[in-house]
Amino acid sequence: MVLPFSVMDWVAARRRPGSEDAMPLPNRNIPVSCRALAVFTLLVGLLFPASVLAQDSWVDNDDMLLFYEALVKIREQSIHPEQPKDMVRKAVRGYLQQLDAFSDYLTPEEYAAWKQARQGGYAGVGMDIFADPYGRIICLPFPGGPAYQAGVRYGDVLTFVGRRSVRGTAVRVVGSWIRGRPGGSVSITVSKPGGGVRGYTLSRRMVEFNEVALDQSGPLPRIRIYSFSSQTAEKLQHILQRLPKDQPRVLDLRGNTGGDLFAAMDAAAFFLPQGTVIVDIRSQGGTKRYSATNAPLDSAPLFVWQDALTASAAEVFLAALVENGRATSMGQTSFGKGVTQTMVELSDGSVMFVTNGALRTPGGAYYHTKGIEPMRELELPLGAPDSAFWNATLERSN
Repeated sequence: MVLPFSVMDWVAARRRPGSEDAMPLPNRNIPVSCRALAVFTLLVGLLFPASVLAQDSWVDNDDMLLFYEALVKIREQSIHPEQPKDMVRKAVRGYLQQLDAFSDYLTPEEYAAWKQARQGGYAGVGMDIFADPYGRIICLPFPGGPAYQAGVRYGDVLTFVGRRSVRGTAVRVVGSWIRGRPGGSVSITVSKPGGGVRGYTLSRRMVEFNEVALDQSGPLPRIRIYSFSSQTAEKLQHILQRLPKDQPRVLDLRGNTGGDLFAAMDAAAFFLPQGTVIVDIRSQGGTKRYSATNAPLDSAPLFVWQDALTASAAEVFLAALVENGRATSMGQTSFGKGVTQTMVELSDGSVMFVTNGALRTPGGAYYHTKGIEPMRELELPLGAPDSAFWNATLERSN
């Protein structure tokens, strides 16, 4: 593609005194990579709303011209020149990642691999992974899954997948490295919380895992909610209908890193009177309140177990029950992910995950990066035995 003007001449002219108004473009040619311009245009869409772009093209915006000028000068002067598309993609990723820990960018190749790994026909190793505040990727193996059977334990820190280090890599990308065709295998390396490094070769297989499970082997019925999905409310309802109406019960949210926010709201509404506030979400368009819309399904005494990996949608569920006086919580301060993201696909096949909302508890607290403190603090490591939780629960129930 050849543009009928020199962008650098245009930049220089725009910055001369008295050149604020539109001016004729020099009649000279400069070869510009069509692909680079396409990716560059994506950044314009990220930094400027559509209303601005409708009024002014990017060549009329000094800030965007400065960015383009910088790209050209870097390529001219640097001893490590890169392709313009790679420079722009790194700029987008760097900008998003400095906003907060959950905004991110995936290249077309990373996004394609992530989508493919989530399709039917691909299998995992029975394990969730989650990035902690220090950027470490924490392993959350499901009981009975390939990872757990091989020896991976709750709280292990993932360091390598095969020979690839996970340091600085988006969790979504690491997940796509682990998943693959059923019957295959993947090698991982983990650091154990107590010290030591272990390697495992895990078989990929289709794992039927129930994210809501009832355990009646303890002193009280315990409902373990591993994550929130579109099926969580229905499964939880079936369990609640099987239990005695007045019997105290435990809702175990340890290691629940979130999932579907609206599924968490629906589940919380089972325990709250109609009209009770569940969560407020603040965005550019204002603040929207979500409340329970039906009569409660369950009125039995509740105890909620939480830990440092109780996060996101699980924290919404937790705060809705505790701050409305429906449950007693115990464990450790939760993770503190009090923001929501939207997924924005770009025209070159890449994708952005942009933080677009802040969550506020029924009590009016923004808990992002702070977490939600339990009513009863238990100083225990991740993956500690259930006995301490049961002791604290029984003390409160008597």
